[in-house]
Amino acid sequence: MGLEVANPLWLFAFIPALFVLILYWKEQKTARKSKKLTILVLRSLVFTFLILALSGLHVLWSVKDVSTVFVADTSYSMNGQEEEVRSFINKAVTGKDESDKAAVIAAGDEAIVERPLTKRELSIQEFQTEISSHYTNLASGLQLSSSLFSAEDRGRVVLLSDGNENIGDAKKQASYLKEQGYTVDVVPFSPLKSADVSLEALHVPRTMYTGENAKLTIEMMSNIESNSRLILYEDHEAILNEEIKITKGKNSFTFPHLVTNSGFHTYKAEIVSKQDTVIENNVSYAFSDSRGLPSILIVEGNEGAAENLKRALDASFANTDVISPELLPSELSAYLNYNAIVFSNVSAPDVTETQMLLIEEAVKNFGVGFIMTGGNESYGLGGYFKTPIERLLPVHMDVKGKKELPSLGLMIVLDRSGSMAGHKIELAREAAARSVDLLREKDTLGVIAFDSEPWQIVETGPIKEKQKAIDQIRSITEGGGTDIFPSLSMAYDQLSDLTLKRKHIILLTDGQSSTAPNYQGMIQQGKENGITLSTVAVGQGADVALLEELSGLGGGRFYNVHDASTIPTIFSRETALITRTYIEDDPFIPSLVNGYEWDRLFTNGVPQLNAYIAASSKGRAQQIFVSHKEDPVLVRWQYGLGKTIAWTSDLNEWAGSWPAWENWSPLWNEMVSWTFPQYNKQQYDVKETMNGNTMTVEISAVDSSAGEVEAGLLNSEGKPLDFFLHMKAPGEYEGTFTANEPGAYYLQLSEKEGENITGTFKTGVVVPYSEEYKFQEQNMKLLEEIASAGGGKVIENPEEAFSKDLPKHYEKQDIFYLLLVFALLLFLLDVAARRFELSFAFLTKMKRTVEKQNEEKKNVIQNKSSQLERLKKAAGSHTESVKKTPTEYAFKREKSEIEAPERKEQKKEGSKQKDITKKTQTQEERNERMNRLLNAKNRRK
Repeated sequence: MGLEVANPLWLFAFIPALFVLILYWKEQKTARKSKKLTILVLRSLVFTFLILALSGLHVLWSVKDVSTVFVADTSYSMNGQEEEVRSFINKAVTGKDESDKAAVIAAGDEAIVERPLTKRELSIQEFQTEISSHYTNLASGLQLSSSLFSAEDRGRVVLLSDGNENIGDAKKQASYLKEQGYTVDVVPFSPLKSADVSLEALHVPRTMYTGENAKLTIEMMSNIESNSRLILYEDHEAILNEEIKITKGKNSFTFPHLVTNSGFHTYKAEIVSKQDTVIENNVSYAFSDSRGLPSILIVEGNEGAAENLKRALDASFANTDVISPELLPSELSAYLNYNAIVFSNVSAPDVTETQMLLIEEAVKNFGVGFIMTGGNESYGLGGYFKTPIERLLPVHMDVKGKKELPSLGLMIVLDRSGSMAGHKIELAREAAARSVDLLREKDTLGVIAFDSEPWQIVETGPIKEKQKAIDQIRSITEGGGTDIFPSLSMAYDQLSDLTLKRKHIILLTDGQSSTAPNYQGMIQQGKENGITLSTVAVGQGADVALLEELSGLGGGRFYNVHDASTIPTIFSRETALITRTYIEDDPFIPSLVNGYEWDRLFTNGVPQLNAYIAASSKGRAQQIFVSHKEDPVLVRWQYGLGKTIAWTSDLNEWAGSWPAWENWSPLWNEMVSWTFPQYNKQQYDVKETMNGNTMTVEISAVDSSAGEVEAGLLNSEGKPLDFFLHMKAPGEYEGTFTANEPGAYYLQLSEKEGENITGTFKTGVVVPYSEEYKFQEQNMKLLEEIASAGGGKVIENPEEAFSKDLPKHYEKQDIFYLLLVFALLLFLLDVAARRFELSFAFLTKMKRTVEKQNEEKKNVIQNKSSQLERLKKAAGSHTESVKKTPTEYAFKREKSEIEAPERKEQKKEGSKQKDITKKTQTQEERNERMNRLLNAKNRRK
């Protein structure tokens, strides 16, 4: 046992306390010495207890029990050692004392408590927690272990690992544990070696030129001899696929590559070997910027729709690729190969949400240009309302002047069966909500959701409150089975009697109806009442044949959806088609608003245009041409780093005289060139350093006088990452980001002067696979350093995990309130000593007086008792038949004398009681007489 003072500065309070006591002693000159001494002692004790309480005095009790936390390394490098780790822990726990406590923590790229600290015996059969094994973060395990200990625990941490740390600093964390009074021991394990072929690096020149025969180098490491297949991709297209022979140790292969396409390219190398057991280290990435002719991607919705544009661009020595929407890539790198992208009459349902987002990122963050042309599958008719494509274009898909449109009734019939749960029902709700946004408040809307029975979500009638209808639609949840006919029949019944110019039903389902009624009569009767029907089949489980037949009978359109993200665009397109044609097909000559730098092309006049798709210009857009109805025909703007153009006519019949116009080809070359990214005014050197899962990017400008530089970083899916670039020195910048997954990341640098972007630089950052998957041996040196920093040792025997050779540890007992109670009691005694003249001498005298009185009483009682005993003995010597002798009379007299005081006292008490009773009775009699007199007097009156 010991004592500890938490706030020792309070002990200096004894100095003023001593001064106060001395002052009191000197001032009390007339008081008795015994009283002064008593008060002085009491006040000294009060001051002492108060000061000790404020100083945080604790009683320390020595702790004998041991609390051990096992930190088990569960990273990939420990693969195959799980059983050995569990066996060590179980043996150690079996040998612990009943009062000892144990806990288990699993550590991978983070740490999680597997078993909390407890006295119960643990038995680890397998690790229950799921932790990513891509990295080894021993420091997180040690840090978490410290939080399991309480202040009373005598703690030890046992680290079981191979020592191949790649995140954090376990040695520093062990030193922190030592400072807290805990010991860190280590148990070494060796990684199990398995057959492995790893791809160490892919070297590609950062800059290449079209027509160059570049050299690509691949470096590999192997601990086996094998025949493997090497595949090399350029932008996800295989440019090399060969069988190679790999030997033990380091291998290097070089291949020639003819550069045919300009642009920013991503390269990926992959090794495939049958004997290889570690596939995580079989991939590597690289980037290159190929200089040459600009590349343009043309996406045409109908074959031949962009033939005029392709011929016009071929004349300008540009590389053009023409593809259908189905061939649009789903990787950001594929879009970064092009300087501009052109959509020619492409329907939105043919483009997935992911592809639209990637195009938006390529335009916004990397400066790729974008142009959309019109047609009967484009703009609002194509279903682009509220899509990423609408966001990047300079026009709104909705149109003004809706008050001139014919009356419209729309019924939406949605499948809410159990199979629609999750993403599909969310997209269906969003699709219906977009349709409401496209309608006018005087239009008629009804929404029915169905499972095994129909549910009216929005009552059929004019839309009075759009937001209320949208909220009702977004409240739809999934239900049970699927029965299409009752809900579709309800929709036809509700629309049949309404007087509207256009009536339309959209049916969406992902299943098959539980019944097979006759739909033909119902749909035929609906057509007679002017009702059309379009159907949407979602996924493989839908009854495609039935839905396609229903749309054919109903005079609408059928959509077979494989990607659920296209559902909202389908509903937008359907709503747009019935709202109005959107097609303005009266021939006219567009009005030139502002030709900007293209003025010279229109000096000899403007050709006639036959038709276009109605849209609305956005506020900051630059209008070039408008129609006779003030609708935009040619409009452009800046979107992020990119530039986009909207041409609301098509490239063939709708364009009227434009394709035959002499400046048709120059105009399109000017338009496409205007959207090209602003090429670099500055060159940068990029250096990458990987530390665990943290990538540090150092950027140096060739010209140190570069101005403000901003950076944007995206992964291969086009999702932005948190990346902040700060300046270290003029022309030198640095930024870091966390990369838990290996792969290719895209970095865009933008030079700015004020709010204006003056130049861009595009490059890539390669995040390699974790060092966890490299060839590694046991890092015994680090394990010994961790044990040394933690004040522990390297152990091999499980019994040592609960050995008592730990630094002394004490359990603290706070006695603050106990000291306060003592101080309060002594203070009350101090008050009593002053008020009642108490002192030690007075108390001693009182004690002696009380003791003397008690002694005298005791003697009297003993004397009387002895006299009685003598009399009893004398009386007992005579029989009852003998006459009383003088001795008996003497006995009675003595007894009477002894009992007389008691009888006298009793008699006196009885007399007093009689007097009280008599007085009470006399008073009562007087009161009674007085009352009688008063009553008589009252009667006389």
